[in-house]
Amino acid sequence: MKAGKRGISPLLATIILAAITVSAGLVIYNLFFSTVGTLNAQLSIQVVSVDVVKASSHILVSATIKNTGNKPISSCTVTVYGDSGSSVTLNLGPIDVGQTKSDSAMDPHGFSVTAGKSYIVTISVEASDGSTLDKSMSVTCTC
Repeated sequence: MKAGKRGISPLLATIILAAITVSAGLVIYNLFFSTVGTLNAQLSIQVVSVDVVKASSHILVSATIKNTGNKPISSCTVTVYGDSGSSVTLNLGPIDVGQTKSDSAMDPHGFSVTAGKSYIVTISVEASDGSTLDKSMSVTCTC
């Protein structure tokens, strides 16, 4: 070795390499789990209730939906198809994660139903990221 040249000690070099390795590991860990969290985000709803009630000369249509997923819902519509092609659409609007929303319509214009008959209901949900969920079910009109 030439006189006057100095380098870092092996102990200091080992400590620096260990710090770089730990830092790189933390960065990779954060990138991996943020990506996995995004992939696991899901759009899910629970239909709490959908009711069609006909009482003498009045018709009431109501729906309650709960966001059971881990994505906020930007729009939710519930459409009930009645007699002779008539339908009524309820707009529940945005629903945050874990939140429940309801809407109803009393005597919707042009909508007719028969007590005791079953009717098709479609629920369309869209999340803020553009993903969608469509669900169909039937509901029996009560009096």
